Amino acid sequence: MSVSAKSTPFSTGAITRSERFTRWRHRHRQAIEGWIILAPILLYYSLFFIFPVVANLYVSFTSWSGVYESPTWVGLTNYKIYLSDPYPLILFNTLLFAVVILVVQTVFAFLIAVLLNEKIFGRGSFRAMYYLPTLTSAAITAQLLIAFISPYDGVFNAILKALGQPIVIWTISTFWMRTFIIAFSIWRGLGGPTVLFLAALQGIHRELYEAAKVDGASWWNQMRYITVPLMRPMIIFVVVTSMIASFQIFESVMLISKGGPSNTTNVMLLQIYNDAFVNTRLGLAAAGAVITAIVLLGFSITNMRLLNRGQVD
Repeated sequence: MSVSAKSTPFSTGAITRSERFTRWRHRHRQAIEGWIILAPILLYYSLFFIFPVVANLYVSFTSWSGVYESPTWVGLTNYKIYLSDPYPLILFNTLLFAVVILVVQTVFAFLIAVLLNEKIFGRGSFRAMYYLPTLTSAAITAQLLIAFISPYDGVFNAILKALGQPIVIWTISTFWMRTFIIAFSIWRGLGGPTVLFLAALQGIHRELYEAAKVDGASWWNQMRYITVPLMRPMIIFVVVTSMIASFQIFESVMLISKGGPSNTTNVMLLQIYNDAFVNTRLGLAAAGAVITAIVLLGFSITNMRLLNRGQVD
């Protein structure tokens, strides 16, 4: 009696679709497991990053109030508006604040971290004191600053009166309002870079400094040839992240000057907020967001290349 190929254990006949799928799944099981694990992250990333970016880019080429009518395509009209007043001044203010805050804050954070890395009395208290402004509410600290610079009953004018000097209307002075905002932003953001620099300093072995002292190296030479080269990766990280944070200045301007006087302290994020939620011009606000992202990306890449120049792999 002949036995069919289907019933023979050693049959070489065609495999079924189910068996083919089982073999394929077995060969690619690691990749399948990886995609299953990544699926929630990719979904979250797509919904809250890729889609908003693409949607914002599309809206920047339209005229849309965001409430009633649907978006109307206007091409580059929104971007051309940024070539007329007051937008060039607003962009200049943003760049001015970002560069000054970045340079001063980074230098002060590095010097403070170097001092806090030494064995001094009350070192833990000083570390907490420098990081405390980062944890405080911006609204509360801004109100404290307003109490100091109030033109009528402020602390600064009270001191001037006691010294027999005329009072100053701080809120209408471009120089002083820019100075107050820069100083306030530096004070509030000083804790983060200081902690990062301090962590990098503590990762440098003390034996390197001891060997340098034996060779007669001065404090400046130790800083130049040991500390700075070994901290270069952390310096790059702090500069790039601080640049992003300082370019996104919003709270201090919103709470202290509201962009005044005459837009001389207005910045991109505050103007984007006003265009979107006060003037209901979402297309113009979206264009501002795109311009801000492009400028910020250019500055970040430039900073990374400058800091990486001369670095030995």
